[in-house]
Amino acid sequence: MYQKDNLPVPWIDMTKRFEISQESMEQALAADDARLQKKIEQSIRVTQLADQSYNEEHGRCDWDSVVRDMDIPLVECLQLFDASLSTVSARSLPNVTNWAADDLSTLKSFVTEQFGAVTADDWLLVGVYMNVEQKDCFMAHSMCSFPQMSAVLHEAITQHRNANMEWKDIFEKYPIFSRIGGLRNAYYQFKEFDDSKPKAIHIEWTDADTCRIQELVQTYYKPGNKREVLIQAQKAFPDISQESILGKIKQITSKVPDITSDDIDRVKKLVYAYGKDWARIGQEINDTPRRAERIWTQHREQQKAPQTWSEDELNTLRRCIHDGVEMAEASRLIGTKTRDACNAKMLLLKSTGKQHNY
Repeated sequence: MYQKDNLPVPWIDMTKRFEISQESMEQALAADDARLQKKIEQSIRVTQLADQSYNEEHGRCDWDSVVRDMDIPLVECLQLFDASLSTVSARSLPNVTNWAADDLSTLKSFVTEQFGAVTADDWLLVGVYMNVEQKDCFMAHSMCSFPQMSAVLHEAITQHRNANMEWKDIFEKYPIFSRIGGLRNAYYQFKEFDDSKPKAIHIEWTDADTCRIQELVQTYYKPGNKREVLIQAQKAFPDISQESILGKIKQITSKVPDITSDDIDRVKKLVYAYGKDWARIGQEINDTPRRAERIWTQHREQQKAPQTWSEDELNTLRRCIHDGVEMAEASRLIGTKTRDACNAKMLLLKSTGKQHNY
């Protein structure tokens, strides 16, 4: 009789079913039992090594050392791990704010390197690797894959901002979004549409108050950073809510000035010097990287578009040619054409012999 799961199975039934001899059947079953016993021993060993490598500071086991000692792949080690034999308890991290930046980084890299489309069984292994409950791993990875602002994260960021923490430090603490700007925008948009908070009272700004805000903007505003303006404005208007003041500052700073030929000339020189490093160019012209790029884009569009010249503009340009005026000064005198446009038109007039018709 063969014992399987404590149930006796007659050998004759086994040999008839699989159409092999009793001796071959005994050898196959013995090999199967040996593999099972080896797996049990490996499971015990993996669990012991994982417990021994547990790092209290990081809250998880050193699976690299387990893999080295066992000399088998990482995923196989995780599959062999037996939580019922382990002395280490899985962590509960239900909110993304409970996760350390290092844990989030490790979670993202592990899932990317080990799995393609993650199945339910895979998430069990992710939980073992991170020493975090499976559902919490799934939640945190979803937040990293499809970033969105939650009420808990918003409240945590608000506390950090009230403690004067910089956005770059908050971004490093919660590396969920791919860019600092994405995190900041999600924070303010969530704040604006959060119906659980009372709506800001509408403020009718007087002309004098508006002028005062404009003065503060001119003194303290740096492209892309309204924080210092907001601090000074709150001191000047202590009875007005932060939301109302910030809204007024946004209204003033959002009025984009027209692009002039001087703007284009400055950006052109900087592009030739630094390439399309919009952050650096923005600093050089004391403007935002986005507007620096927009100035360059407009310049390129003007180069491609056919230039229409009025008779007055042409006469002015012809006088400049006659008097030997450079294209930069010609552009200033005409007022509506860039240096490049004036240079191209000068060359055309000279080549066709029409530079004296005025």
